[in-house]
Amino acid sequence: MAVHPISKGVFCLECDWWSDARRRYSMEYLLDLLDQFTPPRCRHIHYDVSTREEFFFLLKKWSLKRYASHPLLYLGFHGKQGELLLGSGKRAPRVTLEEIGETLAGKCNGRVILFGSCETIRAVPWQRKNFLHATQALAICGYHREVDWMMSAAMDLIVLAAMQEFTFTLTGIAAIAERIRERSKGLQRALGFRIYTRQGEA
Repeated sequence: MAVHPISKGVFCLECDWWSDARRRYSMEYLLDLLDQFTPPRCRHIHYDVSTREEFFFLLKKWSLKRYASHPLLYLGFHGKQGELLLGSGKRAPRVTLEEIGETLAGKCNGRVILFGSCETIRAVPWQRKNFLHATQALAICGYHREVDWMMSAAMDLIVLAAMQEFTFTLTGIAAIAERIRERSKGLQRALGFRIYTRQGEA
């Protein structure tokens, strides 16, 4: 049965994964594929990010009404519990869920944030709850575990595609979560992928 997309643009911020120009890892290849199923006005927006200043500038940019056509924020970074790392190595700049929540406070109604990073969403429950209430995001999703880049890329593509099939409402998020479970089977469990709304886990 053919899928009829409910087009939602993706606004992607991504780090330089390995600080090595020969290793051209990028989530943008996944987004190019997704673009084949979305109209021109919803084609993805992608930025490479390496500093905290860039990160927060672009985060604020995404929250503007002019990007309402791109309600899905996709953050492709290294991660730790409750944090994003804006590059590789011990000296990579870091941002916390609390900082992201403060920047996006009250600006994410009807929007979804996908953390394409290891462990970030494994923050303690009160951090996730505070983040969702502060931002008013419809949902956040990501990985509870350290993940292999290729395996998480495959999972991200499943998630991004499912996001196009249903409306961004609580009912739609529940349907998206079920579609992801149907398609990913053991991969979702292996990577610890989860979706959370203000009502709890979807």
